[in-house]
Amino acid sequence: MTVPPVEPRKSYRVQIIVAVIGACAVVLAALIPVALAQLTKPEPTPTPTPVSGSSPVSSPPADPPTPETTEPPRQPAADEGISVPEDYRGTWSGTIVWRAPMQGSYTTTLTITAGSLGTMVGQFSAANGTCRGAVWLVSGGGPIVVRLQTTYDGGGCSQVADAKLTLNDDELAYDLVAATFVNGYVNSPSPPAQGVLKQE
Repeated sequence: MTVPPVEPRKSYRVQIIVAVIGACAVVLAALIPVALAQLTKPEPTPTPTPVSGSSPVSSPPADPPTPETTEPPRQPAADEGISVPEDYRGTWSGTIVWRAPMQGSYTTTLTITAGSLGTMVGQFSAANGTCRGAVWLVSGGGPIVVRLQTTYDGGGCSQVADAKLTLNDDELAYDLVAATFVNGYVNSPSPPAQGVLKQE
C-alpha cells in the first residue's frame, strides 16, 4: 500500500511577516524622495544686524535714526573756479564722536591737497587704517565740504560719507553731514558726529 505524501502546512505567520515587510518597503520608497528634497533645499541667507557700541565713521551705529532720504549724495560736477583754500591743505588728525542717541567714537586722519570742485583732493584713514579711501571736494571756499569715498574696507566701513570742515585758528572743526552704510543712510541728528582735527 502506497502512502501519499503529506502536503506541508502553510505558515500564516510567515505570510504576515512578508506582508509587513512589503508594506514597509512601499512606505520607505515614498519617503526617500521627500527626505532628499529637504536635505538639498538651500537655507535662506540671514539678514545682517548692526552692531552697537564704539565704531568708526564707517561703522553704522546701533538703531540709527530714520534718514530724511534714502538717496546717497551724488558726486558734484567739476568746477575749477571753486577750490581748496591754502590754509586747509595738510594732514589733520583727531577723534570724531557720535552724537546721541548714537554712541561711540573713532579716530580719523585727513590729508588734504590742492584741487577744485568735483576732483579728488586727498586721502583719508579711519579707525587705525581699518577704513581708507579718497577725499573729494564737494563745496569749497571755506568752510569746505569733502566726500570720503571708501576704497579699502577692513570691516564695517561706510561706502561714502560727507563732512563739513571749518578752520578755527590752527584747528579744523569736523562735522559729519551724512554717511551711507550697507544697511542704511544716516544724516541725523545734525550733525550725526563731530570732532576737532589738529594739523600734524
